[in-house]
Amino acid sequence: MVAILSDIHSNLYALEAVLKDMPKVSDVYVLGDIVGGASPFPCEVLDRLMDLDVPVHAVLGNWEEWMLKNRHDIQPQWRVGESKFSAAIWTIDALQSRHWDFLEKLGKNMQIDDMLLFHGSPEETTGQILCQSDADELAKKYNTKWLIGGHTHSARLFRVEDGRESRRVVNVGSVGLSADGIGGTACYALLDGDNIVFRNVSYDVETAIRAIESSELYTLATEYSRQIIARMISG
Repeated sequence: MVAILSDIHSNLYALEAVLKDMPKVSDVYVLGDIVGGASPFPCEVLDRLMDLDVPVHAVLGNWEEWMLKNRHDIQPQWRVGESKFSAAIWTIDALQSRHWDFLEKLGKNMQIDDMLLFHGSPEETTGQILCQSDADELAKKYNTKWLIGGHTHSARLFRVEDGRESRRVVNVGSVGLSADGIGGTACYALLDGDNIVFRNVSYDVETAIRAIESSELYTLATEYSRQIIARMISG
C-alpha cells in the first residue's frame, strides 16, 4: 500500500492530520504544490516530509516550478501589492538550502511500475483533468494502468476502457486546500494493488487560520490570504 498526497500548500496542520490518519505504507508520493499559498509553514512542511521514516517521492507543482524558475530573478513589482506573487516571494525568501536541494531534484512526472504520477498533466504542471473526456485524451497518450495527478484540488476517479483492460485516471484532491465542498478537511489517497481509497480527514482549521492571520505573509498578501482562508472554511 502506498499513500498519494497533492497540493499541501504549506498547510502544516492539514499535513499533520493526514500523517496521523495514514496507515502503514511502503512509500509516500507527493504530487506537487507542496509549498506556496497563504500558509506560513513551507519549511516545516518540507522538513516533515523529508524526515518521514518511509521513502518519499515527489514531482513538481506549478508553485515549485515558478519559484525555481524565478528565485534568482525576482522582479521588484512582484514584492508589492495583493497578489500571489507576494506569497510566492515570501516563500522563496523563507526556504533554506536543504529545501532548495530537495525541490531542484523534482521532475514534472514520475513513472513507478504501472503508475504515472504528475501534478497537472505529465507535460505541464498547469494541466487539468476535469472530466471524462480529459481522462480519455490523457489515457490515449500514456500506456499505464494508473494516471494520477492533482492541481485542481478536487478528488476524482475516471475509468477508461480501451478494449484491453480497464485503466484509471485519478485526481487525488488536495491536502492543504481541498475543493471537495467540505470545509476544514484534507484529502489524500491510498493505493493498494487495484484498489484506491480517498480519505477525507478533519484538521484544526481554526488554529490554521489564526496562524495565517498572525503571520508576516498575511501582512504582505492580505487579500490573497483572505481568499485562501475563505476556501479553507468552505472547501
